[in-house]
Amino acid sequence: ARAQNYIVNYYGFNVGAQDLVYHAAQKQFMINSISDGQLGYINSEAQYSPLLKESLLIGSTAIKIRGNTLYALTNPLNSTNSKASENQPRLVKLNLTTKKVESVYELGKLFKGPHFVTDLTIDPEGVVYIVDALSPVIYKVDQSGRGSILVESDLLRSETGQVKAIAYHKHEYLLVAVDKDILKVDLKTGTIFMVNVETEFESINSLHFTKEYLLVVSEGGKTGKVHILNTSNSWLTGKVLRTDTWEYKNPVNIEFVDNRIYVLDSEANQVPSSDFSVRIIDLNKLPTSKKRKARILAGDVTILKKDF
Repeated sequence: ARAQNYIVNYYGFNVGAQDLVYHAAQKQFMINSISDGQLGYINSEAQYSPLLKESLLIGSTAIKIRGNTLYALTNPLNSTNSKASENQPRLVKLNLTTKKVESVYELGKLFKGPHFVTDLTIDPEGVVYIVDALSPVIYKVDQSGRGSILVESDLLRSETGQVKAIAYHKHEYLLVAVDKDILKVDLKTGTIFMVNVETEFESINSLHFTKEYLLVVSEGGKTGKVHILNTSNSWLTGKVLRTDTWEYKNPVNIEFVDNRIYVLDSEANQVPSSDFSVRIIDLNKLPTSKKRKARILAGDVTILKKDF
């Protein structure tokens, strides 16, 4: 049986949407913008509204929220700056209650080479792990703000320089997507190896664990897809359980809330991209016998269905 799906389209906001994350304290979703440092939210009626603009969030590629703190990765959009500090990829922490930046950590000083940070994950202790599309390393920033290189490996070297993705597992390891492959990094030993997945992906945009620790993978390429994977051996191997056949433009990121998968579909390679959509894959509901599809329109159009 297949899950029931909905789509919400947003037009004309000039957001350049890159990531979608749920802010549990406010029961709403946050959207970041790579182009102008805008941070916005989507409420329970699927309406998008700007929250703030912060210059330190310009070039933001990925965000995560813990409590009322937003963690954002940013990259310089203009590499011609002469000041080294302005060409640094950064980890920015912002207090969502006060709307003020709490700290900025320059990641480029940890490793000599080209940089473009694309994803982060946070463990239960507040340690942040970050991947760099242009350098074969994983950065680690602890609770006190001290940064280091967790691991450096040729296995982390991207042949395409495309987006890398990362997800933390409660059994103290990371899964990392490099191009079309998934790697497992043991946090206790530092060992890293390739996960053998039966399906070959064209490229991987994001990784996200469900509460049952199934792995949701968004695939980019000529045709975007979203897959749910499982493992029986702690990710020595992985098996695709189902694939969403919706025709995505470019499913850049995923969030998982209350047994629903929220997929941010945005042509993020066309910056700034004014239009984006959020597809909701509801794993609680099965389709009707007529396989009816519900469409929700928001943004500059009237909301037809309140089901966000």
